[in-house]
Amino acid sequence: MRNWLLAGVAVSLLTAANGAAAADRTADQGGAITQDYGTDGGPVDPFYGTIDPFFGNGNPNYGLTGPLWGDISSFWGTVNPFYGALNPFYGNIDPFWGIVNPFNGDPLRSLLYAYWDVAGPQWGAMNLQWSLLQQSGSKNYLTIQLQLAALFTDADLVWGSRASQLGNQMLAKYGIDPNSQASLAAATPEMRSAFYLNWYDQLMTSIGVDDVDWWMAAVQWSPEIALTNGVAGTHVGLLDASTTGADSDVKSFRFVGGYAGYVDDHGAAVGSLIAAQEDGTGVMGVAPKSQIALFDPFNASGSGTWKDVAKGIAKLDTKQNPVINASLGIPGWTVSKEWGPILASLSDNFILVKAAGNEAVEQTSDIAWPNGANAPNNLIVVGSVGPMEQISDFSNTPGEACILINNACQEQNKLKYRFLVAPGELMLVEDNHGGITRMTGTSFAAPLVTGAISLLQSRWPQLRNYPAETSQIILQTATDLGAPGVDPIYGCGMLNVQAAVSPLSFDNLTVFQPFIYNGKNIQVDRSNPNWTAADLKSAILTPGQLATWDSEGAFLVAYENVGNTYRDFIIPLSSQLVTSSQAVNGTRNRFQAYIYQEMLNWAVGLPHRVHRRHKK
Repeated sequence: MRNWLLAGVAVSLLTAANGAAAADRTADQGGAITQDYGTDGGPVDPFYGTIDPFFGNGNPNYGLTGPLWGDISSFWGTVNPFYGALNPFYGNIDPFWGIVNPFNGDPLRSLLYAYWDVAGPQWGAMNLQWSLLQQSGSKNYLTIQLQLAALFTDADLVWGSRASQLGNQMLAKYGIDPNSQASLAAATPEMRSAFYLNWYDQLMTSIGVDDVDWWMAAVQWSPEIALTNGVAGTHVGLLDASTTGADSDVKSFRFVGGYAGYVDDHGAAVGSLIAAQEDGTGVMGVAPKSQIALFDPFNASGSGTWKDVAKGIAKLDTKQNPVINASLGIPGWTVSKEWGPILASLSDNFILVKAAGNEAVEQTSDIAWPNGANAPNNLIVVGSVGPMEQISDFSNTPGEACILINNACQEQNKLKYRFLVAPGELMLVEDNHGGITRMTGTSFAAPLVTGAISLLQSRWPQLRNYPAETSQIILQTATDLGAPGVDPIYGCGMLNVQAAVSPLSFDNLTVFQPFIYNGKNIQVDRSNPNWTAADLKSAILTPGQLATWDSEGAFLVAYENVGNTYRDFIIPLSSQLVTSSQAVNGTRNRFQAYIYQEMLNWAVGLPHRVHRRHKK
């Protein structure tokens, strides 16, 4: 367990660490720190020791070191993403399915998409039959042997002989001998799913294609959205353990302060989800143009203090990082009172994205904010969900806890209004050694939100000066989960990247009559609108108008007010413009083609945000 003594309480980093699994690393600052010391009066760090999700001699997807800590196996039961209803290569949660298929238009990737579209159900059916045979006590696994052989033969037709070679290597890695029926009978669901998941990862990596992961479809993200909205890139601050740097696929991963001597795989993993490039290698991040500045608050033993945390945030803030990602806190709390003095003492020109923690705790205690300080409008707390959009068994939640201002609670200051969820189970990440692995925890949900904020601030640089407005865009566009509206488990809902980079309401847009594309700058006078939203809707519904716009190469320029700032949108009305860009008011951006269908849905009275799944 990793503890810090901070103002008389124990604080644990919501991460895993390199080091001996049985070690108890502490910072002795005026008193002995024991495993039981802290606000919760019991074992406080669910991420270290025998239940460390990211470290140990075992594979992180198997056994006691499985990424879902405790007695919950990451590949078994209700959280197994490759078995039954939760299989992400089968059914409604297929990461390659639907409107966010990132392979559209690319022959090679389209081929791979078609392959996995067949191979997923093929594996799902085989895996189910395998389980039924085990439950029946059968010793005859000839059908499984034949199906495995067919699985590899079909894969070789697409991938070449590497498919069966890698497949047999992965089977051996997880102790499965396809030539032994006794071995097949003994292969647990964990072993089988670990084989298939890693076989998929290795195949995708072997041919120079960025790996597609289930979270992409879940949060409505695609490489096209990143390309459209992340042209310029932006700076992101990361409060985390140091990385080796040389093995990172992030464009710019700079160490800017703190302790350089403490290095583990957590910082690299988080950074890759934010900003790994789309370059045919390894994973893809939400905002691949982003540049990351990292401050490491942990000394060589892996410990630190709140003073280190405050120093790190201040350093990253002065380095002009408009969004800072942090995965640390006090055990037993989603947000603890120690954050108040830190945030109240700093400028509010950045957004702090904080992981909620992994102890399955619903916060019941209010958080006293420093006297005279305003409620933090630049704080976003992120919990985790799994492939079925259910809150992860380990994720902390906001409950009805409130941020107390002058010892009083106002409804809008409840933590749930600053809380949302994102995928955090079995996330494909970089391992800090030039490879990839899978990790689980709210630490890997938070960077998806951080990446989405970076996309917003890249496409609309003015948002970097408006953290409150930017935070509200992220929270208001979340997909509602759980009880209708903001609730104590899911908060505002699940991150929806496409909705965040789309208009909040077409009814409130200031719209200019269609322009004809010429590739040159267009100066737009926003103070003199010449179309209302009703005019736009009427034009869309006019017979033949869409076809005319398409043939003319027409596009719209529209603006929306967001608090004290605004966003502009350049919406193509013609398929000719899908991959083109246009300069408006001297700033060149790609046409936002993904908005076109949302606009048509709005015009005919359908919800303009298209969510692949929406649970109540």
